[in-house]
Amino acid sequence: METVTTSLQQVEVAVSDLNVGMYVSELDIPWLESPFLFQGFVIESREELDQLREVCKTVTVDMQRSSDKPVTDWDHVADEDYEVAVEHELSAANGVRTTAHHLVSGIFRQIERGQGIDGDAINATVKDTVDSVMRNPDAMVLLTQMKNKDNYTAEHCINVSVLTAAFERYLGKSRRQIEEAAYCALLHDIGKIRVPDAVLNKKGRFNTEELALMQSHTEHGRDVLLASHAVIKPAVDVALAHHERMDGSGYPHALPSDIIPYTARLVAVTDAYDAITSARCYKGPCSSFDALQLMYKDRDRQFDASLVERYIEFMGIYPPGSVVEMSNGEVGIVLSVHPHHKLDPRVLLVRNRYKEPSKERIVDLRRKAVDSTGHPYRIESTHANGNFGIDVKYYLKQGLLSKGFTAARPALVS
Repeated sequence: METVTTSLQQVEVAVSDLNVGMYVSELDIPWLESPFLFQGFVIESREELDQLREVCKTVTVDMQRSSDKPVTDWDHVADEDYEVAVEHELSAANGVRTTAHHLVSGIFRQIERGQGIDGDAINATVKDTVDSVMRNPDAMVLLTQMKNKDNYTAEHCINVSVLTAAFERYLGKSRRQIEEAAYCALLHDIGKIRVPDAVLNKKGRFNTEELALMQSHTEHGRDVLLASHAVIKPAVDVALAHHERMDGSGYPHALPSDIIPYTARLVAVTDAYDAITSARCYKGPCSSFDALQLMYKDRDRQFDASLVERYIEFMGIYPPGSVVEMSNGEVGIVLSVHPHHKLDPRVLLVRNRYKEPSKERIVDLRRKAVDSTGHPYRIESTHANGNFGIDVKYYLKQGLLSKGFTAARPALVS
C-alpha cells in the first residue's frame, strides 16, 4: 500500500487503495482534465472509483471529512454497456417521442373540454419510454434537444419525463420505480393548461398578480389530476410539490424539506435542467455545463443536494446533444457518452476550425482520434444549442444520427 501522509488530515493515497466514503480533496492531475466537475467530493460509487483509477495514480484524501460508510444508498450503478448503440435506438426512441407528444397534447385538449384523462394511454407511453431508456438512455436524452418554444409546455413535460427515467436508471432504481417517476414527471406541469397564455408567454418580469397566476399551476395540477380516477396518486403529489424548495421558500405551501416527497424533489431537478437549457420567449438557452453549475450553486437551498450532485454525475460535462468546440477549433455535437468514459464521448463534427459548415464525420475520443495535423482531438468548451449556427434538432430531423453519420451530406443550416 503506497500511502503518504501529508498532514494529520490530508493523506496521499494510491488510487488502488481508495474506498467508497473517502473525501478526495486533491488529484494528481488538473481538475479540468478529470471527469469530476467540482473540486472536492466524497466517493459515492464504484463508477467514481473506476474513474479515479483510470485518470490518476494518487489522490489526496481528507480523512476528517471521510467516512467508512457509503453516503447514499445508490452504490449499485449499473456498469454494463448499453443493450444497443445509440444510433440503432434513435428510430424507436423517435417513434416513442412522437406518440408521447400526441398524448400530452391530447391530454391538454381533453382537460380544456372537461373530458377525462386516458390513464391506459399514459401507462402505455410511459412503458415505451422506459423500454427505450433501458436499452440506451442516450437516444431519448438526445431527442430532448427537439425543442420548440412555440409548444414549450408539452415538450417540456416529455423532456422531463425522459430525463427523470434516465436519471432513475442511472441511480439503479427498479423498473417499477423508474416507470412511476417517469409517469409523475410527464404530468408535473399539467396545471399550466389553466394559466393564461399571456402569462405563460410573457417576455418580461411578472408583476405580483401574474406571478400568483403562474404559481397557481401547481394547485391547478393537483385539482385536475385528483378529478381523474385514472391517474396514480404520486402524480398528484408531484404536480403540487415540484416547486417546493429545500430551504422552505417554495410554493404553494413552503413545505420543510423533510415533508417534500422524494419524486417531487427528483422532478424539481430534471424540471429545472430542461428549463434552463431551453430557449423561451424571454431568454435563450444555457449550455448543459452552465445549467449544472447554476443548479449546483442552488443545492440545499432550492434542490436536494444529494440529487443534484448525482444528476451532475449522470449528465456529465458533455451529455448527448451538447454542442462542443474542439481544441483545434472544429465544432461538433456529442452523440453518446460511455458511462465510464465521460470525458471521451463520440462527437459528430459539423464545423471546421473556421466555423464553416463541413462534411459531417464522427470521431470517438475514447479511441484517441486525431485531426488532420495528427493531434488528438480534445474538447475545449461547451456551448448552448444554436451557437455557431448549429441546431441539434436539424441533424436529428435529417436522420444523420440514426444512420450513423454515413448518409450523404444534406444542405447545412447557416
